[in-house]
Amino acid sequence: MPGDYYEFGVYQGTTFAHAFKLMAPLLPDMRFIACDSFEGLPQPKGVDAKDGYTSQFYEKQFRCTEQDFLANLRRQEVDLKRVLTIPGWFDRSLNGEARSRRALTKVAFAWIDCDLYESTVPVLKFITTMLSPGCVLLFDDWRCYRNLPQFGQQRAVSEWLEVNPRIKLTELLSFGWNGQAFTVVDC
Repeated sequence: MPGDYYEFGVYQGTTFAHAFKLMAPLLPDMRFIACDSFEGLPQPKGVDAKDGYTSQFYEKQFRCTEQDFLANLRRQEVDLKRVLTIPGWFDRSLNGEARSRRALTKVAFAWIDCDLYESTVPVLKFITTMLSPGCVLLFDDWRCYRNLPQFGQQRAVSEWLEVNPRIKLTELLSFGWNGQAFTVVDC
């Protein structure tokens, strides 16, 4: 599988370290990219706080500093030479400059764990040109917001696919009570 592993919303690094341990030995050229504000969640607003309902998400939830995240990876024996971090709020940090400065070209796997609609939208925009058939997109919060398609990650993906009709996804598997993985069929 060409490309790198991306995780959007890394918190303390548990999932990130697990992904590294599974894939690094099999894919020696893969880099592992950690994208996070390292300040926790932004304040839920707009569709993410419709009628005061936030699916129990709140500002600064899942806060972990970049230094603590990296220390956790070290404790898990993750080779930090294969890890890149992109700190900052996704609507500001995920852009063409970040892509070119770090030579980011292809997504093999993207773990999208940014909880909110407002955070998922810039992630999808960022990865659009980096997809290829066969890559895997994993949405950790697919069924949050009561599994209603007009909220959260489901809404963000629906709008993204509407704007990018060439992108076709097929369901791969469900995980946990809230997660959904897709394979990119066409892009």
